[in-house]
Amino acid sequence: MYSNLFPKQLRVMVCCLVYFSFTVKPIHSESMNSYGVSCKKNSSLVELSHCIVSKHPNFRVEEIKLKEISGRKKIASYYFPSNPVFSSYVATRKGESSGPTFLSGPNAADNFQVMVNQEIFTNGKREISVQIADEEFKAQVIRLESVKRTLEFDALKKIIRYRYLLLEEENSLNSLNLVKELKKVSKARVNEGLAPGIDESLSESEEIRIFKIWNQTHRLSENAKSELEVLLGLPFELEIMPNNYWIFPNELPKEKSELIQMAMQLRPELSLSEKEIELSILRQNEVRRQKIPNVTLGAFAQNDGFNEKVVGGMLSLPLTIWRDYEGETFIATSKVDSSIELKESVSRNIKQEVLFAFTNFIYLSEEIKLYDKTKMERAETDLKNLQEAIQFGKIKIIDAINHQRILLQTKLNYLNTKSEFELSQIELVRVLGLTSDSLEVKP
Repeated sequence: MYSNLFPKQLRVMVCCLVYFSFTVKPIHSESMNSYGVSCKKNSSLVELSHCIVSKHPNFRVEEIKLKEISGRKKIASYYFPSNPVFSSYVATRKGESSGPTFLSGPNAADNFQVMVNQEIFTNGKREISVQIADEEFKAQVIRLESVKRTLEFDALKKIIRYRYLLLEEENSLNSLNLVKELKKVSKARVNEGLAPGIDESLSESEEIRIFKIWNQTHRLSENAKSELEVLLGLPFELEIMPNNYWIFPNELPKEKSELIQMAMQLRPELSLSEKEIELSILRQNEVRRQKIPNVTLGAFAQNDGFNEKVVGGMLSLPLTIWRDYEGETFIATSKVDSSIELKESVSRNIKQEVLFAFTNFIYLSEEIKLYDKTKMERAETDLKNLQEAIQFGKIKIIDAINHQRILLQTKLNYLNTKSEFELSQIELVRVLGLTSDSLEVKP
């Protein structure tokens, strides 16, 4: 159903593109912009999230790890496990001649030797080391993509939360201004003897209640703003965020089983767990090959002291007696089993995330339908009429407080529902493994 819009090879293509970009172009830890997106005030929401990710320490640490693995790939490609060992010695031998007396006398000769030893890989140790390094690099590319997606969607959620906190703050501020006007009217009525003193007490209590709501919302919005400023590295204002709106891909499957299958194909976390299993099996094979030690080849040339020149070679092989690699084998086998269980855990988490996100999206999409445009416009008009009625004394104080609570609470409920609905869309796109570009519509 969704194979045309989201092909199965999408995950492989993304990994290959990232792999190509890192292998062709060197990685610089000083780079402040891994996406090629600068933090500008006219950036889209997705571009702002990319900017946040490019400056996030967690993402840049994974970039540095990728560079570190590139160094391990270089080490694994060495053709010899160690440098050659050169040794030599020179000696002088002295002795007495055993010939006739008239020929006897001291005898001396020089003795020297030159030897070169080189350890070499045996049993395919170099080949499997190169293979492990290559797979580690591919796994790190997938891990980098996974970290990038997590940070990117988290940044989008923070921006959306801040936007609606500002709207809630504006809503509570309007309510606070309205209740202040109500307090003035009630106080004037009480002073003129047109209303009981309890009206003034009710309006003051309502002012305290509304002020507490506004103060709490204002505090939350300021905290959210400061968090975004730290992440972006620049002052964050409301005008930075364009008025984008979200759409949901129409060709997404409707059944939960199909959504789970789609997430299993696209989520990089599952690919990473599969790659970890492959790596653990390769490391297990590497340990097994360590049981057959490397051999050392040598060649030497010497003069034995009697002007007899000797050229020869030697072969040395360590005996595996005390060190049988039994402990290393147990560790490698345990890591294979652990990687298999970790994949199962990741798979379960993905299924649970998809079910939760889909349920939230379905129920919030039904709830948001209750707040149609006509109802919200009528509630806004009733608030304005209520303000006029309060100013001209056409309504009782207790009735004005009750009407104001209902109307403003309706608007607050609408903002909360709309905020949660947008966040549910972002979360569902994340858990399905889709890109954030499938949500945003640029103006």
